[in-house]
Amino acid sequence: MFEQLRKQKIEVIEFKTFMAGTYRKPKQLINTAIYSFMPTITLSSFLSPDVAGIYAVVLGVFAIGMLSHFLEVTAASSGREELAWAIETVTRLVFTIGGFSSIAWFLLSL
Repeated sequence: MFEQLRKQKIEVIEFKTFMAGTYRKPKQLINTAIYSFMPTITLSSFLSPDVAGIYAVVLGVFAIGMLSHFLEVTAASSGREELAWAIETVTRLVFTIGGFSSIAWFLLSL
């Protein structure tokens, strides 16, 4: 049984066909549409105004996080541990609630 699998079949083709390269089977192209929630990432789509809202949200969350961290570190280094603890607690709650709310909004908008 395994001997039959190991045997290679010899195929004879014409010289002209070999030289033309037409003896190979054409490769099948996958013709399936791919759908996405985001636009295609190219340079023109990366800089398009369609995704400007996403950039604004990402930059806003980054700025709020950095500002919160700066205020917390400044308060802790100046001896106001209660204020630093309050800033950390509020930031943690706001980011958690905002994250779960955005996930819920995304899932409900599908």
